[in-house]
Amino acid sequence: MKKILLSALLLAALHSQAQNKNTLLDQDFWKATPSISTVKDAISKGASPSEMNPMAFDAVVLAIMNDAPIETIKYLTEQKGNSVEKLTHDGRTYLFWAAMKGNVPAMQYFIQKGANVNTEDSHAMTALSFAAAGGVKNTDVYETLIKAGADIKKKYQKGASLLLVSVGNDSPDLTLSNYLVSKGFSLKDKDADGNTAFDYAARVGNIDLLKKLKEKGVFPTANAMIFASQGTRRSASTLDVYQYITSVGIPASAVNKSGENALDALVRKPKQEEIISWFIQNGANPNQVDNSGNTPFYYASSSRDTSVLAMLLPKLKNINLANKEGETPLMNAVQNGNTQVVNYLLEHGANPEAKDAKGNNLAYYLIQSYRGKNAGRGMGRGGDNGKDFKEKLALLQSKGVQLNALQNGSNTLYHLAIAKNEVDLLKEISNLNIDLNAKNSDGLTALQRAAMISKNDQVLKYLIEAGAQKDVKTDMDETAYDLAKENEYLTKNNISIDFLK
Repeated sequence: MKKILLSALLLAALHSQAQNKNTLLDQDFWKATPSISTVKDAISKGASPSEMNPMAFDAVVLAIMNDAPIETIKYLTEQKGNSVEKLTHDGRTYLFWAAMKGNVPAMQYFIQKGANVNTEDSHAMTALSFAAAGGVKNTDVYETLIKAGADIKKKYQKGASLLLVSVGNDSPDLTLSNYLVSKGFSLKDKDADGNTAFDYAARVGNIDLLKKLKEKGVFPTANAMIFASQGTRRSASTLDVYQYITSVGIPASAVNKSGENALDALVRKPKQEEIISWFIQNGANPNQVDNSGNTPFYYASSSRDTSVLAMLLPKLKNINLANKEGETPLMNAVQNGNTQVVNYLLEHGANPEAKDAKGNNLAYYLIQSYRGKNAGRGMGRGGDNGKDFKEKLALLQSKGVQLNALQNGSNTLYHLAIAKNEVDLLKEISNLNIDLNAKNSDGLTALQRAAMISKNDQVLKYLIEAGAQKDVKTDMDETAYDLAKENEYLTKNNISIDFLK
């Protein structure tokens, strides 16, 4: 698993740098195992040692991940713009990457230079748990961190111990777990929800590991089936994993404390039809309602195709069943699925006139689905540079959806669209007969709201060209110009707002 994670990170970094001219951010450069003199030569020619790519990797991280010599890593760390406390991808310092790679000399160097061994990344993980979750077996990694003051007893998500965090990527001989037991942990550890080491290991789906845990007296709870169905970010369990879990007493119909069954996760993963069919045949309820009011069908509605929906539909009780937020599968499909899925639901009885608990109709979810050029890497599940948006817009218009209706807070689609900071989106809704100068419940027009949150002047200028009245005042007697003067992003970036006067 550690190798898979590293490979995925490296590929992501390589992809994001395809057109980057900084040699030190080029994967091929590091794969060639450059000498320190080669690195220095690249810097002398203008390559920045501190610049980060769109994935927030810099030269130091790439050097660590590609097993560069310790002297090279030290040299790069000492360059201007770098430091042992510099935050990189997912808020991780260099110590995290060195720990995951098992690079003890680099770890010792970073610690000597003042790296905080208890810094948490954006996922509330420390270097200690990051290495453990990655399945690092080199105990010197942990001894180095512990000696430097790492909090080995720290609890992680849902109160999980370090052993629970790491057990899924341990080997069947329990090398890492046995080490942690020697440090005071127990294979019988449970998190705040009562989940066991077996449950956590089920997420990775190593049957030999699960068998070894069972031999040690570690047994599953109902969550073992749920964890197995959730898998990891880049993997899914195979059918034999689920069959093994049922053989040790956990039924396919298992439901956890959140009201979830295995189908909730499976319907959101690709190529799971055979496994979904097995679960249904073995008692998993396709109409199970979780604590949020969602069903497997609701989760499946964010898919990019209709195959799973077609499997669930004959067993479905109500295609328009709303969750606790009043959101229906159709609303979820409009926001997160594609046009094919939206059309499929409409053809099978989904209500195009439904509103959520806040009074938003499908137009609201259509706006949320937009992924344009400012969406960054990855267009999301509902975007594709606006192409899918246009198709959904046309489909909803053909079904009579009131796209110019006021949404929650008396917001028009213009009020909602400006949050995307996309002129192209504003152009897409310009022919929907929406009052551009209407005020929402906060007493703001779309232009005034844009003046408060815009990251550039493009949306503001477009709104004025489209007919937005810049002299309209708020209830506090402020114009769009007044509000724009208080927009810190515009002022810090010296963006002129004189055109709003």
